[in-house]
Amino acid sequence: MKGIQLIIAIALLLALAPLPIGYYTFLRIAVTVTAAIILANEFKTGISIWFVLFGITAIVFNPIFPIYLYQRSLWMPIDIVAAILFFSYSFKKQ
Repeated sequence: MKGIQLIIAIALLLALAPLPIGYYTFLRIAVTVTAAIILANEFKTGISIWFVLFGITAIVFNPIFPIYLYQRSLWMPIDIVAAILFFSYSFKKQ
């Protein structure tokens, strides 16, 4: 699972580059699925700060009811924060 989290973090940082819309759609799905898996794992141990942070991440990136921020400059800080979150969680002691 650690490898997937690192890949998602790198993918979020790649989203800072001007890429086709298909990449961002894929990224929404990948981030949401990965965040949901982490939510399920964290729920087993109880509600923690990780549970809350990844819950917010899943809501922001969800592809079913997407949040549209029409300017890339608004998404850039969100992508950076989400990448830091996934990097941090991947190095969390299990």
